[in-house]
Amino acid sequence: MNDLTENQTLFTVFCIESLSEHLKISVREVYKLLTDKTNILDDYILPCYDVLHTQGREYITDELSELLRTRGAAV
Repeated sequence: MNDLTENQTLFTVFCIESLSEHLKISVREVYKLLTDKTNILDDYILPCYDVLHTQGREYITDELSELLRTRGAAV
């Protein structure tokens, strides 16, 4: 997560907080899921930022939840 723009950083925080609320787990747990367990943050969220940040909260949380399941980190 090096050299992120301010908007990318804010969007990353938005994704983590939204997914935390959606899954009813702590932001710390979500961060671990998206980094240590699946690498979704670096492999998906950041590379797809330009498209993802135009989507709504529900779409993003559903998409990330499905990706967690697909990568074997279902909650």
